Amino acid sequence: MTTSWDDGDAFDLCVAELLAKHGLKGTFYVPQQSAHPTLSCTEVRELAAAFEVGAHTEHHVDVTTVMDSIARKEIFRSKRWLEETTGRECQAFCFPLGHFAAKHVEMIREAGFESARTVELLSLERPRSTNGVALLPTTVQAYPHRRLAYWRNVAKRRRMTNLPRLFSVGAAKDWANAAISLLEVARERGGVFHLWGHSREIEELGQWRNLERVFAAMKEASRDAVCVSNSELCHTAH
Repeated sequence: MTTSWDDGDAFDLCVAELLAKHGLKGTFYVPQQSAHPTLSCTEVRELAAAFEVGAHTEHHVDVTTVMDSIARKEIFRSKRWLEETTGRECQAFCFPLGHFAAKHVEMIREAGFESARTVELLSLERPRSTNGVALLPTTVQAYPHRRLAYWRNVAKRRRMTNLPRLFSVGAAKDWANAAISLLEVARERGGVFHLWGHSREIEELGQWRNLERVFAAMKEASRDAVCVSNSELCHTAH
């Protein structure tokens, strides 16, 4: 089991508190700046003292919409900023909006990252090695998607192996029930359960109770499975 949280919003600290309460781990992907307020350097260091902090570009940039030279700077500088801020090596990266091409994966490798998290949903697979970088799929987003969103996600990424799990999510708008259902599938059949989300959306949509329900289910499942950070998951896959 693993979890990951994007964008470095102030409510990341609330997610971190809940993770710690349930004895779970997570990776927080933090840009230095964004259109939304982000964690201060002091708060990033506080977060990094207990959890993995990964890069999310310097300015939360969709790398597919800018020149290669800018994308490269955003990727390389994000790693340098986090390492200087936390005093820890940064191995994990996440592309804003989940948008990237093969050339961007190569930039990730050249920058020295070991992994890149994607927004592929309904996966229970381990990370996949691509151009020397471990690409991490996800299982469920902590967001009340309609069922059509899951269909589109599978079709866009051509991951037909994820299609059968679409029928395990039940009423897809209840993402917590979908997450718990797929957690049980992974527990019974094997695989990786990966929950991800944005703390800002959890606050705006009033999803804290649902998040704690899923965390409680993960804590119970920890009797049979270990919860790891995104980078630790990549290391266990080798």
